[in-house]
Amino acid sequence: MKKILFILSFACCLMAAQAQNANLKKSVEDGIKTSIQQTENREWKEAFATCRALDSMIAIEEQKSKKATPELHYLVSKERLRMYMRLNNAEQSKLQIEKLEDFAERAKQDEVSEDLLMTKAGYYQKFGMNDKSLQCYKQLVQKRSQGKDEQGVDKCYQDMLAQAKTGKNASLTRALERLYTNWQDSIKAVKAAHELKALQDEYSASQNLLAEKENTISTQKGGIIFLCILAAALAGGLLFFIGIMLKNIRQIKKLKKSLSIANDNNEQKSKLINNIGEQITPSLDAIEGGNVKKHVQALKDLMQHIQAYMELESTREERYEMKDMNIQALCEGIMNKAKESFRPDVVATLNVPRVNVRTNAEALENVLLYLLGNAAIHTETGKITLEFKKRSAHSGQFIVTDTGTGIPEEKRLTLFKPFAEVQDLTKGDGLGLPTCSLIAYKLNGTLRLDEEYKKGTRFILELHS
Repeated sequence: MKKILFILSFACCLMAAQAQNANLKKSVEDGIKTSIQQTENREWKEAFATCRALDSMIAIEEQKSKKATPELHYLVSKERLRMYMRLNNAEQSKLQIEKLEDFAERAKQDEVSEDLLMTKAGYYQKFGMNDKSLQCYKQLVQKRSQGKDEQGVDKCYQDMLAQAKTGKNASLTRALERLYTNWQDSIKAVKAAHELKALQDEYSASQNLLAEKENTISTQKGGIIFLCILAAALAGGLLFFIGIMLKNIRQIKKLKKSLSIANDNNEQKSKLINNIGEQITPSLDAIEGGNVKKHVQALKDLMQHIQAYMELESTREERYEMKDMNIQALCEGIMNKAKESFRPDVVATLNVPRVNVRTNAEALENVLLYLLGNAAIHTETGKITLEFKKRSAHSGQFIVTDTGTGIPEEKRLTLFKPFAEVQDLTKGDGLGLPTCSLIAYKLNGTLRLDEEYKKGTRFILELHS
């Protein structure tokens, strides 16, 4: 009586749930979960009673709807099969398999058919029929493969292997693993074949395109060759013409520079001649007055300086012959000569390292002696310094510094210009620094005044090797 009341109570609950949810399948699935829980608690009678209640509920709903639902009866029978297999009841398990086959046939659903194969494989595995179990697995894989569902087939193999491992059937597990591996290899082979086919098609298409382009190019080749020859000829002619033009331009620039220098020098020479003419009378007057020697010597020096400058000017592009030499010893000798003209209160300072410089000793000595001598004239007290500074691997500076009176601002603009205005020949003819500048040029260097130095005068002779 208690059993009957439980069944009726459960059936009522399920009917109520079905009415609320309007979902018979959900109610069946919930009932099966209840049955599974009951078997876990070893409440076998209650579990079988639950399945009978589910069958009754399905039958009532079918009568109401006048629609058969064999797929739901399938679920209930599958639960009974599970329980009989746990109880090792082979006879009842076989009966449930037959019912499942009938329900699956009536349902005509791929999902149910595939589940039947998986269920039968588990049944055969349980009762030691490995061959039949393996056959069911193969049929299942074949059905999945027909739909080209690669992911579905892979999952099928995973489920089959899991089922075999759960049943601790080593031989079946190994057989399924071999099948799974072979299937994976076949998939890879198919993919490789497809990729190869795609590459072959792409290669054929590219070959066809290349053939078309080659045909097009061949038709244009003659014209292209002609144009290339013509372009080469024009380029050669153009380069020849450009070479001639550049050569002419360089010559013109050189001539313009020479002409400019000549014009400038001629202008200065004219000024000098006029100045000399103006100076001759006072010099002659001085000679008549008895101061003969001083003024005669001044005139002689002027002629010599003009001649020396003209020679340097005419050969300004001819560089001096150079050689490596130790400049320390050279500068010591130059300073010793220059000190003879220094005033008593003037100290001579030499700061030249023992290094080799590529230069012309005679020309260098002439420039430095003039600069030191000029410093001696304008320095009454203090010091006169000669030093050398290495600027780079191929350049250096000779620096002459004094503490004398310095050079007025107005005279700095014409300091290196030859033939500037001459006030008194006995005090200089203005050709010293221009001559030294020419010598510096022929030494591959420059001579300049350091205008930032304010405590006297500083000249910098920079040479490049």
